[in-house]
Amino acid sequence: MILRSLKPDEAAEVAALIHRSTNHWYREKLGSVIFGGEPEDCLVFPQTYESLDPGCCLVAEIDGVLAGSCFYHPRETHVGLGIMNAAPEFAGRGVARALLAEIIRRAGDLPVRLVSSALNLDSYSLYTKAGFRPVALFQDMVLLPDDVLELADSAGSVRRAVDGDLPAMLALEEAIAGVRRAPDLRHFLANDDGHWTTFVHLDESGCLDGWLASVDHPGSRLIGPGVMREERITLALIRAQQAVARGGAPVILVPAAASALTGQLYRWGARNVELHVLQVHGSYKEPAGIVMPTFLPESG
Repeated sequence: MILRSLKPDEAAEVAALIHRSTNHWYREKLGSVIFGGEPEDCLVFPQTYESLDPGCCLVAEIDGVLAGSCFYHPRETHVGLGIMNAAPEFAGRGVARALLAEIIRRAGDLPVRLVSSALNLDSYSLYTKAGFRPVALFQDMVLLPDDVLELADSAGSVRRAVDGDLPAMLALEEAIAGVRRAPDLRHFLANDDGHWTTFVHLDESGCLDGWLASVDHPGSRLIGPGVMREERITLALIRAQQAVARGGAPVILVPAAASALTGQLYRWGARNVELHVLQVHGSYKEPAGIVMPTFLPESG
């Protein structure tokens, strides 16, 4: 097995690997698939990650064949672990384990954070055996596009985010979640590829107290990431995101411990489709508010 960086001309190959390996596991274990479209749809992963972190896709090669891949995101406060894949025909060869060990080595003293499926015990075991620990549970929830979301006054206002919001957005996420990831937030605000929508919530004095991004692409339709000081702010931001025209119903990762938040989402008609766990290798700060992670880009 050789571990090396992804070559520029291998983006389509790794996109096909993501599509095939992910769908293979879900089809075999749960009788469903995650990616219903074509393998090319998964190009959104290497394209987004190469834009954010050039050269930060590690691949495993066995006998000249691409056997596995994993993206990682070095940030000021941590390293985010992105989507991990191993080709089904190389099962049992330690591909994911080798990729993970190398990324932990490259992280040095920085914590490594990831969001993994709670339904995939193989994945869960991979990370916990490597020293990760689960710190938060999230409910993957879906609202129907035509659902009418009634909301009481949130004692503030919601608007589209602008470039000038970046410093306040960064400061809020660091205060609430203890992480700082300027490249990700700049990417959302620039929206050069046209997939991203970001809203901010302002309190009655005009101070930013919540933000929530989303991606709408055939390979990934998600509401998140975002951070908010309170659950009512989260509901106002979700309501704003839900009103955006999309190509399909997005998935929202909601903290399971936020009972008022999940309760209102149930009343709005949301249903659970999966569970995910935030796992951390190294130090972790308990959030001082609501944290909503995502899978693109994954940064815990």
